[in-house]
Order: sequence, then C-alpha cells, then structure tokens
Amino acid sequence: MLNHTLSDLLNFMESDLEDQRDHTSARDALDAIGNDRGRVGDRMSAETWWAAPAQGFAAALLVAGPFAGFQWAWLLFLASVLVSVGVEVLFRKRSGLNISRPAGPRGRALLIGLIHLHVVSLGVSVMFTVMGLSGWILVVAAIVGMCTALGVVAYDRIYAAEVRRER
Repeated sequence: MLNHTLSDLLNFMESDLEDQRDHTSARDALDAIGNDRGRVGDRMSAETWWAAPAQGFAAALLVAGPFAGFQWAWLLFLASVLVSVGVEVLFRKRSGLNISRPAGPRGRALLIGLIHLHVVSLGVSVMFTVMGLSGWILVVAAIVGMCTALGVVAYDRIYAAEVRRER
C-alpha cells in the first residue's frame, strides 16, 4: 500500500462498496420478481371458478354446431366465439392479467391437447350429422364441454405453478 496513492486506495474502497450495493439491489429485485410471480399465480387461480365452466360451455356450443343443421350451425359457432371472447375480456378486467402465451412446457402441451380435442370432436360432430346420428352430437358436445372445463382448471393451476417456479 505504500506504493499506491490515496486516490487508488479510495477507488478500491469505492468499488468494493458498489459491489456490495449491486448484490443487495439485485437480491431485492429478484425477491420482488418472486413476489410478483406469486401474486400472478394467485390471481390466475382465483378466476378459475367461473372461467372454466364458461369456456367448457363455449366448447360444447362449438362442437354442437352441426346438431342445428349446417344452415344454422353458424349461430352456435358465433355464440361459442362470443362466450369465449366474453370470458377473456371479463378475465382481463377482473384479474388485471393479459395472458398471451403459456408460462411453460406443461401448459403448452395441455393447450395443444385441448385444441386437438376440439378439432377432432368437431370433425366427429360433422361426421355424425352426415351419417344422420344427430343425437350423438349432444353426447360428444357434453363430453367436450366437461373435458374443456376440467382442462381449463388444470391449465390455470399449471400456469400458476409454472409462473411461480420460473426463474
């Protein structure tokens, strides 16, 4: 230290203090992010009680469209879209969340599975209409509605867990 000037010593001490502040502020920032993630997960789960049955109903309307006949199916499709959009708007308003994509791989896989279920079920519904087995369409629609409602509950829980865990 005898060969160092006073300014070198002060610079060394100053940089040491800055490093300590940087670590503390970074830790505080990470803690704040973790708390925010927990609140997002809580908000996501809190809205499930009404959103899941409504989305199940919208899926059932979509699949039941051919039951009304091909000339009137568009009304059920339109009702399905209106219910889905209404759920999304109300969810955003109540929760303050704007979810644009899944939080992780499990949520993405579940969404892909639900979309696949809807497309296949709609195809089965059209097939039943062509075959004259219209009564079975309502059975398929009811099953899809229940599976969608349960899938939405599962997705909300998975989303909340993935948001809380993501670092």
